Amino acid sequence: MRKLGMLFVAALMTLLTIVPSFGARKKIEVWCTDKEVAGLEPVAREFKKKNKVEVEIVVQAEVRSKYKQAAIAKTGPDIVVGAHDWVGELAKNGVIGEINLSNNDKKKYFPVAVEGFTYNGKMYGVPYCVEAEILFYNKKLIQTPPATWEELLTTAKSMTDGNGKYGFLYGIDNNFYNNFPFIGSQGGYIFKWEQDKGRFDILDVGLDTPGSIEACNFIYKLVQEGVVPPSTNNGVVISSFKDGKVAMIMDGPWNTKDYVDNMGADVVGVSKLPTLNGKKTVPFVGARGFMLNSASKVQNDALNFMISFAGEQAGQVAMFKAGGRPPAHVKACEEAKKLDPSVGVVIDSVMDGVPMPNVKAMAVIFNYAAGMIDKFKTGEQSVENAVKTAVSTIRGELTDKQARYE
Repeated sequence: MRKLGMLFVAALMTLLTIVPSFGARKKIEVWCTDKEVAGLEPVAREFKKKNKVEVEIVVQAEVRSKYKQAAIAKTGPDIVVGAHDWVGELAKNGVIGEINLSNNDKKKYFPVAVEGFTYNGKMYGVPYCVEAEILFYNKKLIQTPPATWEELLTTAKSMTDGNGKYGFLYGIDNNFYNNFPFIGSQGGYIFKWEQDKGRFDILDVGLDTPGSIEACNFIYKLVQEGVVPPSTNNGVVISSFKDGKVAMIMDGPWNTKDYVDNMGADVVGVSKLPTLNGKKTVPFVGARGFMLNSASKVQNDALNFMISFAGEQAGQVAMFKAGGRPPAHVKACEEAKKLDPSVGVVIDSVMDGVPMPNVKAMAVIFNYAAGMIDKFKTGEQSVENAVKTAVSTIRGELTDKQARYE
């Protein structure tokens, strides 16, 4: 009898060795930022409840670079949450998989979000939010923000005392993203979109047009007239606003919840960005979403989570309630507007903006364009000279290495 028992145990151990998943719970691993984890948790719970599959959410400080390294080595998470402008590089490296959505499914999302996650005619992500910069203001310091940048400059100047109190701030220092809305307002562009080919012409760079130079002169004026100190970065903007030291800031909806939690919903106001020279401000539009690791061993479960839970109306409303970012799902966004009127302001800004190009060539733009602004804001170079020199360098590098950057 004892011998038979030992044989049974041996057989069971052999079975467990042959089928390691016996009795084990399947798991999906998702990498995201610390600002997104709260939004993902309710969807992960619902998915586990319905599918008996664990969703492990891992917060990473440098998601994009760490994911790229891990995915190239055929490791890393099953899903990475990130911005649409990562798509070109990651798709070209073969580390994210195509997402096959029907045309009807694509219509559930804002077109700009679908466009952002599309590269060379293929879709590589399920969008969950759309965002663009807006104007935040402290209602204790100003009741109604100016409708034009010209008026805002005058108003902000009168509220700036030189002792830590400011009328307006934004992250001007070493940051092309924050400065582009001015350039875009005057007709400046990154790359010309070739509609017939469905791609960007990365050799057609429009950052040195007459309108772009005019916009850059206004950026310089903000510094020259003492409204925005040239060293102002995003950290200074955030802390100054939360501390009640600045009346108005230009920032994104990713910080709305933080401001409201710290200052109170009755204090934080939001508005569309003002006009410049009578033209609407054109910020970069970002879409964030879920991308599939092409080396994932649980792709069916991962796709189910991305499309049927995180990508659907109920999931995106749940993410909005927990994380505060405006949904990319149109119907979910309508619900979000009813819960928070500021969402409508963000969507208006999204409709005014342009999607950040999702091609690898953006690395060249960011490498030189931020420095271009840093050179003229301090007076190291004239506005025109700084702009034309930087754009000439950008064109030269993209021409020499076109195949690498497309």
